[in-house]
Amino acid sequence: MEFTFLDRKVVDKHYCTTQYSLEEYIYPDMKTGFELYGMHLRSVKNTWEYPEHEHPKYEINMVLEGHQIFYVKGQPYEQRAGDIIITRPGDIHSSKCGGKDGFTYFCLHFDIDDKLFLPFLKNSQDVFFPSSSKLSVLITPYLNRLIQVCRAPQVNLSEKMKVHSLMFELLSALIEGLIQQDDYEPESEKVVKIAYRIAERIEQVVKRTEDSNSDNIDKVGIEEIANELNISSSYCHKIFKKVYNMSPRQYLSFKKLNEAKALLSEPDNTVEQIAYTMGYHDTAHFSRQFKRWSGLTPSQYRLVNVKRKKR
Repeated sequence: MEFTFLDRKVVDKHYCTTQYSLEEYIYPDMKTGFELYGMHLRSVKNTWEYPEHEHPKYEINMVLEGHQIFYVKGQPYEQRAGDIIITRPGDIHSSKCGGKDGFTYFCLHFDIDDKLFLPFLKNSQDVFFPSSSKLSVLITPYLNRLIQVCRAPQVNLSEKMKVHSLMFELLSALIEGLIQQDDYEPESEKVVKIAYRIAERIEQVVKRTEDSNSDNIDKVGIEEIANELNISSSYCHKIFKKVYNMSPRQYLSFKKLNEAKALLSEPDNTVEQIAYTMGYHDTAHFSRQFKRWSGLTPSQYRLVNVKRKKR
């Protein structure tokens, strides 16, 4: 956060305090974009089948009663009471009933834009978590509380804030569960710090409208960061992909998409205004780019978002 001091001689906000401080603890700045979609509780017949599909969100699916066969990338998972499936954006998946009496399941979809959180989800490739697994034991209490919300929904600001709070508690438990997985191998602190610095520089560029439309990843500052760290730009790319499981260019597109979505969620912003804010001088170019990122045109995304808010 930038400070504007009335005394023009003051240029460093930290120096104002450190010269007088005896001891201090500073928590890192936080900025998290979070979206929750399609949270539902459903009991189905034994003829239940859901066709193959994919979507750009994370999905958590838990069976409460009965038996579901859940397919992810063609791999079947036998899912019974308490078992949890987690799919990643782009994972092709489907499901069908595995028993003669039908089953009950709980499902939610979410998206999160946080450079500290993303590596945990990107690095773990596990899909199926039996009820006895460390991760299931940790997150099931929060899923059960969300299930109670689904059973008696109250759509008001207070309840929405409670759901937000619950979701962040769930995500915290999810991270802890992923860390406790036997195959989890944390990256070295040095590697993670470099990746975070690159991510921060990309976020700065997204905010600068004059650079926001550029597809030249060098303008994001990779070369500059590499020079600061006395390493090659190719090594910077390698480290970033190792931590985030995506290239800096893909992360830039990811951040720009989330920025555009946030602007489209405000009904007073026209698509033309949003295109200009995002650095596009041609609205048609912005629309094509947004569709390439999300699969929807800006107008289609806004229409879907408005319908969802009315539910």
